[in-house]
Amino acid sequence: MSKSAFFAYPSSEPILTTADEAVREVRGIHVTPWPHLNTFGYRLDKLIREKIDTSDFLLADVTIPNFNVYYEIGYCVGSGKPVVPTVDFTLKGSKENVDLTGLFATTGQIRYQNYKDLAAKIEKIDLNDWRPIAPKPRNYNQPLFFLGAFKRTNFIEYISSAISNSKVEQRQFDPTDTNFMSINDAFAEVSASTGLILPLIAPNIEGDVKHNLLASTLAGMAHGLGIEALLIQFNDVPAPVDFREFISTARGKLETTNEVEEYCQQTLVLNQRSKPPPRKRSPTLLEQVDLGKSAAEHEATRLDQYFVHTAQFTAASRAKGGIVVGRKGSGKTAIFYATLEKKQADKRNLVVPLMPVSHRLSELRQSLVDVKAAGFFDHSIEAFWQYIIYMEIIYSLREALLPKAKYNLTQLKLIESVEQRFKMGSEHVYGDFTSRLETAVELVIKTIQGTPNASTAKETITNVLFEHEISKLRDSVAQLADGYKTINLLFDNVDKGWPATRVEEHDIKTVQHLINVMNKVQRELARKDLEFEYLLFLRGDVYERLVENTADRGKFDPIKVDWSDAEQLSNLIHQRVIAAVPEGKEEEAWNAINPIMDDKRTAVDVMIGASLMRPRFLIDLAEKALSIAVNRGHPVITVADVKTALEKHSLYLVTDFGLEVRDVSGLSESIFYDFIGEGQRLTPAQVTEIVRKRAGELEPHQMLICSCGTASSVFRMHVAGQFSSTTATMITSD
Repeated sequence: MSKSAFFAYPSSEPILTTADEAVREVRGIHVTPWPHLNTFGYRLDKLIREKIDTSDFLLADVTIPNFNVYYEIGYCVGSGKPVVPTVDFTLKGSKENVDLTGLFATTGQIRYQNYKDLAAKIEKIDLNDWRPIAPKPRNYNQPLFFLGAFKRTNFIEYISSAISNSKVEQRQFDPTDTNFMSINDAFAEVSASTGLILPLIAPNIEGDVKHNLLASTLAGMAHGLGIEALLIQFNDVPAPVDFREFISTARGKLETTNEVEEYCQQTLVLNQRSKPPPRKRSPTLLEQVDLGKSAAEHEATRLDQYFVHTAQFTAASRAKGGIVVGRKGSGKTAIFYATLEKKQADKRNLVVPLMPVSHRLSELRQSLVDVKAAGFFDHSIEAFWQYIIYMEIIYSLREALLPKAKYNLTQLKLIESVEQRFKMGSEHVYGDFTSRLETAVELVIKTIQGTPNASTAKETITNVLFEHEISKLRDSVAQLADGYKTINLLFDNVDKGWPATRVEEHDIKTVQHLINVMNKVQRELARKDLEFEYLLFLRGDVYERLVENTADRGKFDPIKVDWSDAEQLSNLIHQRVIAAVPEGKEEEAWNAINPIMDDKRTAVDVMIGASLMRPRFLIDLAEKALSIAVNRGHPVITVADVKTALEKHSLYLVTDFGLEVRDVSGLSESIFYDFIGEGQRLTPAQVTEIVRKRAGELEPHQMLICSCGTASSVFRMHVAGQFSSTTATMITSD
């Protein structure tokens, strides 16, 4: 009996003609192209889903990005059917189009150059070894998935704040942390979710195509699994026909907030119901291996299953006031959550975790800098931080004490008096730190804009920030904290909302004043017989700039998160592999993901070398190898699977390091590609000349050093350049 396929492709030439001609040539497989559907009297979107349901597999041409095609791919994966992507590699930009989202990084494709070639390869499709992607167990602790956007517009901020205010625990894909999402990663997120919030970005916003392609795929997967996702767009814009009926339109902050909060409540209710049994198929041992997420904020509730207790974690958990420093992806946030859990285990501690999803500190900084008054910036930022820190301690105390206060009239009256004294309205009490920080920043900015001249700006800002005298805030903290031994404040993501350009001097001053304020609060509360401990988490490049701007270079005693031991990184992967497999299968699972390579090294050792000693890169690379092996139907990861993963990973590293260079130096993220074809060895003068073309207003020597550090490894691996120890290389955030 011949197999049947449904063929989805864009209505753009030459793809339209090529696909149509190829379908006529195919023998042995009944292929239905989407234009041949009888749509008279039917809803096209419903008809397409029904056709996918009745077909054996889906052919999908991804040469040109198309939201409808990506939705159909997602729907097919969610329905448990095979997808065969096709690509016309003769068209310019086809490879870049396919690699744009990373969805197909671990899946094979039919690459063709004309209709006869395409038809011949379709006839040779063999799906005997194909296995559907096994769904993940539902994540009851974090039931909501939110697809973040590369640019945090007002619309995204509205959604993010509404989710935070709803108190639903979320998992978020943040494209500023992770550039790509494979089809396996996408399905894992969807299948583990009770609800998904998928914003659609307007065409005039940077990164709209990549984001909306991901949203389309995730929406298709959700519908294939029977999950009702919230697809939401801001204002009326043309929508893809396949899922137009499922899209909600919001026309302002209030509509967006109401729509999201209502959906979050619906998710909470659905999360209490049992999940329908998955498709009847026992997962292989390889499919049971779950390496988790490379970003700790996306797996906070299960991090304890495989967190590696390092010396840095021990130092952080004992620090009275410390700065945790590390490169992007080195594991700072994992230490944040592990320390948080350890501190919260002692009921004598009040723990104040501050991790804003986003903020407008750069906008605040610019507004303060624009006021040309002596000492205005330093005075205002310090006052701002002092107000924020004390108020957040009070909010945390209120939240911790309120359940007990219901049975203690004296304590209840104390809380009510504090609420009235400091005007703690419901929008602040029931909001989160991100929304409260946003409100405070907006208040200061509006105050500055409404101030007629610089001479009165300082006094006006002081009156706004010190409407509640600090001494009264401090006294209220002491009153409410009676019964607590220590107040622990953990602050992460202070550098997350800065623009994708160079870190400015005033950004560094903002951090410097934050540290000064936390030390000041520590001294002030000590006089009230209260211990105050803090941890601030910073990127390595931000810390280096901080030290440069400080007269006393020995003032800070940082806790540096640095993975330089390959055996330690191997243990990190080992703990993640054995955490999810049945008891007694640990060694078999480890051997299944760790074959011996051609050079007699183990696959994990090879991947450690290719990950540049960064845990995030290593986890992502291992996950790629795992996904490739599962998609190919292999019972274990093979040498070929690892080699394919390394090839895919190289593009990811070039992109990621390009973004890091941009963040640190202000250079274009495509700087690495300028070294292609420049030879295997370059002198410092040659490197300087290449950088000079991109440097703009920056002097090249500001971004060059003589070393053989991480960036040179990137060049060696991905630009085929071989550097000596005296070769000039680009600075990254090491």
